Amino acid sequence: MGLIGSILDLIVLAAAGRWLLPHVYRFLTAHGQLEPNYAGLMIPRGMGIVLWLLLWLQELMLQVAAWVLQSNKWMWSANLGNLGSQLPDWEATNRTYALAATIIFLLGWTDDVIGSKTVKGLRGHFKYWIESKTVSMGAVKAIGTLAAAIWLVISLRNGETPIWQMGVQLLLLALMTNALNLMDVRPGRSLKVYVGIALLVVVVGLLGMTIPMIGLLPAMPVCIGALLLYKSDIGGRGMLGDAGANLLGFTLGYGVILSFPWLAQCVMMIGLIFLHQLAEASSLTKLIERNRFLNWLDRLGRT
Repeated sequence: MGLIGSILDLIVLAAAGRWLLPHVYRFLTAHGQLEPNYAGLMIPRGMGIVLWLLLWLQELMLQVAAWVLQSNKWMWSANLGNLGSQLPDWEATNRTYALAATIIFLLGWTDDVIGSKTVKGLRGHFKYWIESKTVSMGAVKAIGTLAAAIWLVISLRNGETPIWQMGVQLLLLALMTNALNLMDVRPGRSLKVYVGIALLVVVVGLLGMTIPMIGLLPAMPVCIGALLLYKSDIGGRGMLGDAGANLLGFTLGYGVILSFPWLAQCVMMIGLIFLHQLAEASSLTKLIERNRFLNWLDRLGRT
């Protein structure tokens, strides 16, 4: 994608996101999608729908751009150069990502609407199943997330990718999806983690040249949406919800798989396993509050 096309893409996504924010806020409020936040105030949940809408707006623009370029071969060569031959593969992969991300979003949205907020952690969901003989929505979401992650990882493989490497990528993607949801218990926390790691993903992807620039396109609408949602989220005026937090984590994990070297992926996977163990054993919020720097960073910007 050429520089001009990338800039136009950013402008369109940012303008669309700004337009969507108040409309989504009013939609959620009008339909009773309200939930008390950590301070007890009733605010709209599910603001993460903005991320999903921008993701599909991006997919629509990519389809239109591909159709225009294919209809005008000289534009294809002038705008894409040697990336032109790679576009069909990346177009198909991006579509798979968009569909898998939609599954993640819908699972999170369903959990927001009918899921129990009192059942938490692997032990909690297992105990709920034993006692009630009913699968919790959280367990359904975990199974669905694993299935979507398997689909996406398989779509990225090539003939030389060993099965154990795909296993690490699968775990990384699934754990990252849930990790951002674990963080989303205080205003702005999940978005701060997302933006910080997303910037690292972009830097590693560009400096390491592990993927072409077009490979960073899937993260663009979610990054823009995250920045636009930050003010209302940090101000405690709207919740990402499971739908938004899970979508952030899924996109972040996908970016790590695309850009990070193999050893770095292994280190991050181990870190995510450790994070989930901490969350099972204790409260992440209490652990953050005990650390002076993490507590300062967590409260930064919060009203």
